[in-house]
Amino acid sequence: MMNTKRFKPRAGSLSKSKNTLIVSATQGNSFESTPLFRSLCEQGYDGDVSLVTNNKLGLCKLYNKYIDSSYDAIFFIHDDVYIDSVNFVDKAFAGFKQFDVIGLAGGSNIKIEKPLLWHLMTNKDTWSGVVSHKVQNNTFLPTTFGPIGRPVILLDGLFLGVQPKKLKEKNVRFDEKIKGFHHYDLKFCVDCFQADLKLGTVPIHVVHESPGLREFSNSFKESEEYFYQQLKSYVKQ
Repeated sequence: MMNTKRFKPRAGSLSKSKNTLIVSATQGNSFESTPLFRSLCEQGYDGDVSLVTNNKLGLCKLYNKYIDSSYDAIFFIHDDVYIDSVNFVDKAFAGFKQFDVIGLAGGSNIKIEKPLLWHLMTNKDTWSGVVSHKVQNNTFLPTTFGPIGRPVILLDGLFLGVQPKKLKEKNVRFDEKIKGFHHYDLKFCVDCFQADLKLGTVPIHVVHESPGLREFSNSFKESEEYFYQQLKSYVKQ
């Protein structure tokens, strides 16, 4: 079920009421218990949010439902992400002055070797960004990949910020041939790069409250093989 609502900024919020939308999906039947929802309430986010519960759609198909909107910016964020930056929207728009697509962690110098995960596909010297991970109770540890603000080719899909106008100009969308929840972000980033859009990281601190990928499921392997073949075709061009 899709539910779009507008959050009210907390007292003293410095939000500038930009025309923004956050899109997030959960496979559960409630969004109120998710780290993302909790953080938006606490941070005083002032914008629209589309919260999709009981989600069965692949993220490419879901995200494309919003690409043609008139928002100045859309943030695609995983439901297990707690945003720990005050006025993160302002930080995002500062990043948009340099980049067309923003994220929190990524890298460049792609090598086409399985498994296709951004940190294994890219040269460590090109890594950029910081993401914290929950270890126990309310304790978290930051993982520093590299200097923030670097141009990259691949971004981690836990947080992606886009400007719909820029995507429309370059005719870039999420590839709906990817049906599940893996590699949608990497294929999207490569397509953006191929279209001469600039990608990079911004100084927004988040805590990723789940351990992430635990196994290479059949769904992972299917999207990985598709992405692998696409990458090889790019090299031949």
